[in-house]
Amino acid sequence: MADGYEYPLIDGLDVDEVITVVGFFQKVEEAYEQREGVDRAELMKAYNGFRTTLPAQMEQKQLEKEFLKRSGYDAYAVVKKAKASEVKTVKMDGANNGR
Repeated sequence: MADGYEYPLIDGLDVDEVITVVGFFQKVEEAYEQREGVDRAELMKAYNGFRTTLPAQMEQKQLEKEFLKRSGYDAYAVVKKAKASEVKTVKMDGANNGR
């Protein structure tokens, strides 16, 4: 993880939308940083909120790419792993899994 990075955001988001976007990225961080990983249901809820807040896939991918660049954590890989399994928790083993 890169120390002291800022979450990527796009212009025009209101406070609630910023909280939703940051909340999703925090769940991605948990998948990498927490020993037990992140609760799959909470991750998917945060991801669905992220997708609702940013319905344009281009914006979603832009922020995910910038988050990967800044943090070393791959949101795409975390969501892919969560979708591919019915496990209770999602745990990633190191940065940049899946890409």
